[in-house]
Amino acid sequence: MAIRLSPRTALVLFVVLVAFVIAQATWWIIFMARLVDEKVELAEQLNAEPQVVARIHQEEIDRQIMIGLEGVVFLLVLGGGLWIIYTAYVRLQDLNRRQENFLMATTHELKTPLSSISLYLDALQSERIPDRQKEPIVPRIREDVHRLQTLVEKILQARQIGREPDRDTAHETFDFTVLVNERLEALLALPTARPVEVNRGLTPSLMVSGSRQALAGAIDQLLDNAAKYTNHDTVTLSVTLDRVGTWIRLRITDNGIGLSKQDTERIFERFERVGNEITRGFEGTGLGLYLCREIVRAHGGHIRAFSDGPGRGSTFEITLKAAQ
Repeated sequence: MAIRLSPRTALVLFVVLVAFVIAQATWWIIFMARLVDEKVELAEQLNAEPQVVARIHQEEIDRQIMIGLEGVVFLLVLGGGLWIIYTAYVRLQDLNRRQENFLMATTHELKTPLSSISLYLDALQSERIPDRQKEPIVPRIREDVHRLQTLVEKILQARQIGREPDRDTAHETFDFTVLVNERLEALLALPTARPVEVNRGLTPSLMVSGSRQALAGAIDQLLDNAAKYTNHDTVTLSVTLDRVGTWIRLRITDNGIGLSKQDTERIFERFERVGNEITRGFEGTGLGLYLCREIVRAHGGHIRAFSDGPGRGSTFEITLKAAQ
């Protein structure tokens, strides 16, 4: 039966073990010092010459220094090994937590559209429902099917990225400003749960090299998150695009739920989602921002998140190398 410890408990056990090893080493040093004194006293009791007593004392001191240095090296190696084991255990526990969250989120993401499709099909087959009331059902079924397809594509893409992290993405040179405008127009055209307002500040004709489709997917994911993770009646976005030296910087600021400092550092990890999976009220699998990060990295760029805290909105920043 496997024993599962929390990271806090594992840290306590690690500290206790290190303290025990240090205590044992301290006692061993004290014992060796007493042994030197005993040897010197024994030599004096045997009426040994002072030169012999001094030589015995110096030899024992040198021996203790040599053994002490070996002991220090051993303690450092032991402590380093214990620290590596502890950090590996903490990372494993964190990965297990995120994978459990992913399974719970994926189950929910699959169950909801499948249940809707089943109900819609029952409605289509029902003779009690007039044909005019059945007309809006087909587009809703298509939406649920699209949702399932998107989920499957994200999972397959995450798997591909894990196997091919260094894939070449420099396919074409294109106008990144045009792409950002297209993705914003696509967002505004979608039927969203809340109205979306966008304030734009885009520098024209900023060129980048890479996969237009992949970068469009990364931008769509950021815009989708901004529109989804909010408690306000209206989603307000501020989108800026400018050039900083040899880099192009895209910033998307929202009025959403915000992030803690800890979340801004780990939100791009695979399967990572903010909050508790059981009490969370927003859909998602924890793969979207991970895919964004890997796409941007594959293009030689960087992605970061900023927030003043929960409830105060978030800013996501993408920097890409400007094309010549």
